[in-house]
Amino acid sequence: MKYLIASFLGVLVLQGVDLARADFDDGMTAYQRGDYHTAFNEFIALAEQGDANAQAMLGTMYGNGRGAPKNYVEAVKWGTLAARQGNAEAQFNMAMWHAFGLGGLEIDAVEAYRWATLASNNGVEDAIKFRKYIEAGMRPWEIETAQDRTKECVENNSEACSGDFQKNEKSVRKEGPIDNQAHTGGVSPLDKAKIECEELGFTPKTEAFGNCVLKLMD
Repeated sequence: MKYLIASFLGVLVLQGVDLARADFDDGMTAYQRGDYHTAFNEFIALAEQGDANAQAMLGTMYGNGRGAPKNYVEAVKWGTLAARQGNAEAQFNMAMWHAFGLGGLEIDAVEAYRWATLASNNGVEDAIKFRKYIEAGMRPWEIETAQDRTKECVENNSEACSGDFQKNEKSVRKEGPIDNQAHTGGVSPLDKAKIECEELGFTPKTEAFGNCVLKLMD
């Protein structure tokens, strides 16, 4: 009897997974044909049940204003939930949001680097390029801190840190030495850009502020 009950429950779980997969696929189909309203409704139902892929899509949709008004606070909310479950695309989004201070986040190069590392570990090629971009504006101790945080996360078996950190750490070192001339005076290029944007009148943690920093960092 116990075996039959366990088997029955297992079937129910599998059916639930299949239904969730079907709903997500329906959402993606709607998204790809430009029916963002339908896609949003499919994803929100799954996201509220903890589906990481649906949460990541909500983060993207709130970030680009498709299916819902653009809202970086909501984008960060859903993106964070997905990223912590190991969703690679959400991890990449987190790197960008931390780098440019969107969605109420402080501009934080260390966290941006960490999330970019996790995303690259999980197969997002653009995250490798983005990490190099962030790295160019960081001081050596900031890079070391970001690597230590990532390593600690991996050692604690966090889903958000899935991937081969040791392989990634070696690839970082192969990229060559950091140009420390950019770090003289104790102010990194990223910090300098933040200061200049504030002096220009941009409000931190806003999209305009992030765009200002991005422009000055180019």
